[in-house]
This record gives sequence, structure tokens and C-alpha cells, in this order.
Amino acid sequence: MFKISLFDNKKMMERFVILQVAVIMMTILISYKIAYYYTHIIEQNILFNIIYGILGLVGVVIIHELIHNILFRTFAKNAIKPSYHYHYGLISTHMPETYYKKWQYILIMLAPLIVLTLLLTVTFMFFSYSSIIFISSFHIGYCMFDLYFTIGLLNSSVKFVENTEQGIYYYTQSPVKVNAEIK
Repeated sequence: MFKISLFDNKKMMERFVILQVAVIMMTILISYKIAYYYTHIIEQNILFNIIYGILGLVGVVIIHELIHNILFRTFAKNAIKPSYHYHYGLISTHMPETYYKKWQYILIMLAPLIVLTLLLTVTFMFFSYSSIIFISSFHIGYCMFDLYFTIGLLNSSVKFVENTEQGIYYYTQSPVKVNAEIK
């Protein structure tokens, strides 16, 4: 068993926020480049792009966490309800005392990124406003936390995952055996 807790280390959290900003900026640039090849972008003022991008992100984050909530409940074998916490401008969903198989946790973490990015891309195909690029880019930056927690699953010995308020626990064997050994 090993644990990843990004929120406990302030220095690491600051570096992660810088990474998020860099990813957002790169995503905006790449999205503009790709969009210019396929459509005429309805340009908006940079101030409107940022304001609409942040307001749109609020709505997208609510849907993002709702997708996590639905998938956590779908794969949970107990009746515990997910809890939400606010850390450094990030809302996170947790399901303590619930263990997920590796593939389930990957699906839970990546589903909001895939679903919402596809929805925003389809929306952009019909309404080519530049603010939609900003909303999508801000969301991709927000999803960096999900990607970070998913990277821990690239370890082939990880079999189960527990998502708690203290951090993400990766188990190399059945968590029932581990908890019995600890007690």
C-alpha cells in the first residue's frame, strides 16, 4: 500500500498550480491553432473570454464532480455517500472506506475529462465562440488532478484504490487483507 496526498504539501501544491496554468495556456494555443483549420472562430474580447471561461468553468466543474459522484456510487459496494471538500480552489469528491478496482478508478477519474471535452468540442462545432475554447482549456487544467491520481495506477502492482479525504491509497493486494493485518 502507498499513499498520494497532494494537498498536504504546500510547495508541491504551488508547483502543481503552476503546471495547471502552463497546461491551460498550451491548451488555449493548440486549440486556437486547430480550430482555425476547421472553422471561423467568432472572436470575443480577451476580457470576455476570461470572464466567460471562468463562469463556464464553474458550471463545468459542477457537472464534472457530478459525473465523479455518479460513478463513485455506481461502482461502490456499500451505501456510503460521496463527500466533497474544497482545497486550494479545487472541489474534490471522496469515497472513504470504499475500494475500487484499478479499471474502475481509471474510469471514474477520466470520464469527466472525456465526456465534457467531447461535449464542449461538439458545442464549439455549432457555436464557434472563442470563450468555449477558454472554458474547455480551463476544464482540462482542472482535470490535471484527475490525471495526476490516475498516473499512480500505471504501476502494474496496484490492484485496488481507496479515495479518502487524506489522499489516495493504492493497494497492491486486497484491501481487506491489508486492513486485517493492520488491526
